[in-house]
Amino acid sequence: MPIFVAILSVALCYLPSLTTLWKKWVLWDQDLAHALPTLVVMFTLLIYRNYQQTGIHIAKTPWYWLQLIAIGSCSLLWYLFESLSISLPAYALIIALIALTISASLSFQVLRAVLPYLGLLIFTIPIWGELNRTLVELSSLMVGEAVKLSRMTALIDGSNIFLPSGTIFIADGCSGLRYLTVALLIGYILALVNNYRVPQALTTILLALLLGLFANWLRIYLLVLIGYVTEMQSSLMRDHETFGWVVFAMILIPSIYFAPIAKQQSVTIAIPRSSLLPLLPLLIGPLLLHFSPEPKTGTQPLSLQHLAHYQIPATSVIGARLSTDFPGTKVQQQFGIDGTSLQVDLFTHITSSKKEEIVPYIGRLINSSQWNNEQQLNLTTAGGQSFDTRVFRRVGSQIRILVARQYVVGRYQTANYFYAKLIQIFAKAAGDNYFGLLVVQVNCAADCNEEIVRIQPALDKIAAIQ
Repeated sequence: MPIFVAILSVALCYLPSLTTLWKKWVLWDQDLAHALPTLVVMFTLLIYRNYQQTGIHIAKTPWYWLQLIAIGSCSLLWYLFESLSISLPAYALIIALIALTISASLSFQVLRAVLPYLGLLIFTIPIWGELNRTLVELSSLMVGEAVKLSRMTALIDGSNIFLPSGTIFIADGCSGLRYLTVALLIGYILALVNNYRVPQALTTILLALLLGLFANWLRIYLLVLIGYVTEMQSSLMRDHETFGWVVFAMILIPSIYFAPIAKQQSVTIAIPRSSLLPLLPLLIGPLLLHFSPEPKTGTQPLSLQHLAHYQIPATSVIGARLSTDFPGTKVQQQFGIDGTSLQVDLFTHITSSKKEEIVPYIGRLINSSQWNNEQQLNLTTAGGQSFDTRVFRRVGSQIRILVARQYVVGRYQTANYFYAKLIQIFAKAAGDNYFGLLVVQVNCAADCNEEIVRIQPALDKIAAIQ
């Protein structure tokens, strides 16, 4: 079948990205546990469509040549992102290339007919994990309000719920991401199977989103209630994975049962004679990646030596213990700069292969079960240095710390992690393959307002790292 040949052609050409994606699929984590079943559903739905070979050749109109240019441009962009190991845009470009290849090699009419099915591919790339922290915060807010309305004896502090017999912490794994993505996926499939029109399909997906969110909030609230009644002795306090899916199923299955069923319309998709010309621009990116040289491993130029005369003995605890799995090396020192005692952590990383990204994945630095993020601001010093600055308060107390971070990507410095990812392009073009993360911590006397002002001259000195 020509549509499957087009999809397979793109998959084979862009195997480096798909190999990485496959490793994520088989992990069966909350982000992509549904990916492989989604592919099975997509191909099954495509197989059961009616097709008719027409034998008509595709006209070489200006629109046709424009599509070839779009394929070549997307292929070049894919090479750029794949060579920097910036995975998410590379995955998204593969979906775009599948759509463009079907349109250019078969016809735009064929693409219009199968595009809703190709939309299922969005559920197979790790875009949903970006919502995790937002979902945790939303769950903490909604469950906290529900606990207040229940008049339980409880203290709610950020993501922590203190009960008389113990503490329940709403961790990243309690975000409800898996319930949300599965609910959205089921809503999308319902819209496809029942041939819903656009307004009806959007309503179905919106309801699926709300049900997915509500299922997780109800799950967490019930766990808090069970913990409160059983004084944290219930086995659900230790293992509540199955319990969560039972709650989810009890909410979603009735919704699926009562979903309106539209009358099936049998529409035949006319398939013209395939054009092989789109394969030429499709190969541009993969060939460039194959023949690109391995980067030369240089030395790491980043260090804290320029602050040596400010160094003080580490006799006191400053800030919080940083919890991050960083692939490179770490240096931690305490300094006294302009009357301010502070701790500086420098994480450094240098690439050793073309498959390794300059800016690695950086998880949550501060343990959210111990510290609440009270304030966040982008601090720009008098010297023009930008730092992502946050005020954290220890859970259950009034102890506060000020944490400022800056990303060093080659010769460039930024306070934004997303910008750091993009700056990799310019760093690689300049021949730089090293990265650094500066984390500066200060203990606050009160609300940290005084420390925010006092730390700025010190940040200028610290940022003069290269």
